[in-house]
Amino acid sequence: MKSALWRLCSLIGFVLVGIGSGACANPFAGQPSPTGDVSILAAVTAYPAPVTVAPPTVSLPATVAPTVPPPPATRPTLAPGAESLVGPEWTIAYSGDLNADGRADVVAYKPASVTPGPTFGRPGYTGYIGSVSEAVIVQADAAGRPQTLVSMGRSGVAIGQRMAVGFPPSNDARNNPVAIMLLIETTQPPVVAVLPINSSGEPYTQAAGVRWNRSRAAYELITGGK
Repeated sequence: MKSALWRLCSLIGFVLVGIGSGACANPFAGQPSPTGDVSILAAVTAYPAPVTVAPPTVSLPATVAPTVPPPPATRPTLAPGAESLVGPEWTIAYSGDLNADGRADVVAYKPASVTPGPTFGRPGYTGYIGSVSEAVIVQADAAGRPQTLVSMGRSGVAIGQRMAVGFPPSNDARNNPVAIMLLIETTQPPVVAVLPINSSGEPYTQAAGVRWNRSRAAYELITGGK
């Protein structure tokens, strides 16, 4: 009896030892064993990942900065409506309300090709615009139409339709006025003057100018020619 019981216990012991040995030998025998980085990466990427849709590549045109031509250095900022008072052949030297009477004014000129002489580099002459063939003071009338108040040229100065002062020719043709230098003083009362010059760009005679007379509401002559 004891012998049979011992054999049975021995048999059960061998069975239990075999089962335990097999379990300890490979606990993950039913699963693949990663053997390197490639296997690990494959296991990670096997899971579905959110799909990222890249936006379509669009070739955008290069941004081109707007080209705005700068105004000429000698051209002032024009008051509204100034260009309608004179034609395109005139260069506007002043625009605004020159005589402070509530109406738009312009002082405009046509350039000449005479080069100013050394005299105009001296103090007292540097304010002249030169050289010009003729100049005008134009004002808008009550209806907004251009009205020429003063005309200036190498022959003289006219206020309205009346010649106020003339620049007569010289006995020496080399001294005859061929152009004028223009001066604009905007302090009240405003003064606009011209100085005739000869072909050498030097003064031919003394300047002649006009000044606004507030009491008469008109321009008047303030200097005379030769």
